[in-house]
Amino acid sequence: MKKTLLMMVALFGTCAAFAQTTPSTTSTTTTTTPTAVTPTEQTQMKDLRQDERAYDNKKADAKQAINKGNLTAAQNDLAAAKTDKQEIKAESKELKTEGVAHPATLASKEIKATDEKKVKTEVADVKTDRAAEKAAVASGNTTAAAADKADLKTDKKDLKKDIKEARRDGIKHPIRRAK
Repeated sequence: MKKTLLMMVALFGTCAAFAQTTPSTTSTTTTTTPTAVTPTEQTQMKDLRQDERAYDNKKADAKQAINKGNLTAAQNDLAAAKTDKQEIKAESKELKTEGVAHPATLASKEIKATDEKKVKTEVADVKTDRAAEKAAVASGNTTAAAADKADLKTDKKDLKKDIKEARRDGIKHPIRRAK
């Protein structure tokens, strides 16, 4: 009984102490204006993005080789991926010295954004080609329908390629994100 009474008194005391404090009205975080990106930083970020893609592709190739049972090719791909990773680290260090905050994560976010944009445009192309094909079939124009069907087939191929690329770059559900 004594313990519960003392615990309740202590609880009320802490609640009263916290209720009396007021939050500070001044902001402790400072907002910095973004600095202009120099052309050299842009080219270095482009190189970093290309290295990130190459690293992802080499790892995926190694995974495919392992699944097929070709261990020597997998080891070669993993060694190439390791050198790509070292290049990524070196380039990100260089960009950090120039003032770019978290260049590797920034590069992967940019890669994912471009992949999502590609998938969105391909989904829109497929939708428009389907609508054009249906309209051509409804109007009875067989040559236009055949051409639209061929366009739809190539757009579907491009969509599959873009989805595969997006998955390699770390996007889990590219079609769902495109909607």
